[in-house]
Amino acid sequence: MPDATAHPQVTWRALLLGALLSLFLNIACPYSVLMLQNAGLTSDYITAGAMMLFFLLVGLFNPLLKICHRPLALRGSELIVVYVMMIVASAIPTWGLVTNLFHILTRPFYYATPENRWATLIQPLLPSWLVPQEPEVARYFYEGLPLGQGIPWRAWLVPLCSWGSAMLAVYLQMIATMVLLRRPWVEQERLIFPLTQLPLEMLRGAEDHLFPPLFRSPLLWLGFALPFFLQLLRGLHHYFFFIPQIQTYFDPLPLFRNTVQLQIFVNFAIIGLSYFLQLHVAFSVWFFHLLSRTETGIFNVVGYQVKGINEVLTGSSTALSFQGMGAMIALVAAILWNARHHLAGVLRAVFGLAGAADDRDEILSYRAAVWLWLGCGVFFFVWLLAAGLPLVATLVFMASAQVIFLAVARVIAQGGIGFTASTMLPQPFTVYALGTAAIGGKGLASISLSYSWAAEMRTSVMASAANGLKLAHVGRVHSRRLFWAMVLALVVGMVGAGWITLYLNYTYGGINMKQFGVPTIAYSFLQNKLLNPIGADHIHPRMWFTVLGAAVMGLLIYLQHHYLWWPLHYIGLPISDSWVMGWAWFSVFLGWLLKAIIFKFSGTRGYHVFKPLFLGFIAGQLMGGALWMIVDFALGEVGNFVYIGVP
Repeated sequence: MPDATAHPQVTWRALLLGALLSLFLNIACPYSVLMLQNAGLTSDYITAGAMMLFFLLVGLFNPLLKICHRPLALRGSELIVVYVMMIVASAIPTWGLVTNLFHILTRPFYYATPENRWATLIQPLLPSWLVPQEPEVARYFYEGLPLGQGIPWRAWLVPLCSWGSAMLAVYLQMIATMVLLRRPWVEQERLIFPLTQLPLEMLRGAEDHLFPPLFRSPLLWLGFALPFFLQLLRGLHHYFFFIPQIQTYFDPLPLFRNTVQLQIFVNFAIIGLSYFLQLHVAFSVWFFHLLSRTETGIFNVVGYQVKGINEVLTGSSTALSFQGMGAMIALVAAILWNARHHLAGVLRAVFGLAGAADDRDEILSYRAAVWLWLGCGVFFFVWLLAAGLPLVATLVFMASAQVIFLAVARVIAQGGIGFTASTMLPQPFTVYALGTAAIGGKGLASISLSYSWAAEMRTSVMASAANGLKLAHVGRVHSRRLFWAMVLALVVGMVGAGWITLYLNYTYGGINMKQFGVPTIAYSFLQNKLLNPIGADHIHPRMWFTVLGAAVMGLLIYLQHHYLWWPLHYIGLPISDSWVMGWAWFSVFLGWLLKAIIFKFSGTRGYHVFKPLFLGFIAGQLMGGALWMIVDFALGEVGNFVYIGVP
């Protein structure tokens, strides 16, 4: 890593470049997904778009600047700032918030019919300060504006300000959470943070050479070539059907009388990331997925089923979904318990008492971080109350959302597959914890709107902030300006993504572009709960499975911490049954197997020798997808879906 101690401050040019690239990602990614209908560059924790741009910045543009005039080249600390801004901004444009949000706000007006009764069942429950009520606003959003008419910004002004302030509060609270937990995770527990390995290796020795040493490794380009070639064939096959493609997705393996299917999908980015996990962590990730599928299969064969439906975007069964939530609750409890001494020092710092924790290496003082966390929490709490969610339901919803985001951030930091999700969402957990009578119609509508930012759980600002703070620690970028750089990236991202999404939908018509599943899921959830109340007979079995999941997770944590011979790591349990892990598990298995073989025959030395090969796997998978996005944009081609992550 370059020495950043001589230039510890975040420079203005780094802020400017980071803001411009964050804006570019938040404009290009919605355009790519909506118009070109190809793979999302910002849809997962790997933040593929940011990693692609960083690969080009470090490997191509910065060396050119060194050749032209060396002082123009960016230093290592500046490159870290730029990358941190990009990964934070990557959680906003598509699945993370914006694209889902606009479709959720307009769908109940455009798709209301006499048959679904949305005009009388749902529309009266939606506050006018959150959802534009004029029929033409939704109609033109999906069908396009009449000739000569502009985007109805006046109708969107209040909802945009309402949602923008709420989401900024949520994101700032996420960043504050990671500031408070950075030292326990990074310095005390020394978590791996696999998603930071490629950018860190790209920066290693970059200031001392024209090209970073990693880019001069033949193994890097060998690893790069394999997935890049496969991506090249897949894209060419779309344009020229007679060119064969090498398939990386195989027929699912049926199990338990064909009631459960095991996906077999090869993704080189996941293989590369899995190489940087500890062997027992990688083993546990794929093993717990197989175990969860086995449990679901047994339930299916014996005919056991919890009363009610299993919600979309959760686990493969109701039992597994709530077991996963229990595991996440236990994981968060363990996180807080392990950090208790540090958090006690943080509280002493807030009140100026003896024994205060040292915050000189943080991007925010602990006092500022705690008050920011509390202030944003209070603001969002009041916002939810004003949106119609009752007091107790607001507390449960906010607590469950915090648990899920923090648990997934920990999974990413410790077992960072890059493509994962939770097995439970805060919306169904709140409903099934309290029942529909305790929440009411307006409350149900309020939490249904939150599917815009807390649904697929494939990306989040909290996980990006955790990775960003790890990078800043390694690069010794401790400037308080880095916090404001993150804030700038958030604001620029929301503005850019909001503008391009509205522009594209009103210009070309939303029904002519890619349709997202989350808005449909949100209103199916709301309609189902309004027409089919949830009572104690639904609640009790789900809560028992939550307790069971917490107990099993607690036992695994205890065994991991007290017995060196215990082979399973608890981090694989909370995400084991997520639908994303269903696609990723086989690639994790391959990464684990290859690393185990390398360790078996060449030990630690072999691990370091082959590291560039697996970094090349990551870069080649991502850059292969990027190539076809550029080609598709230039040719105006639609539907050339070249996998970057999971399907």
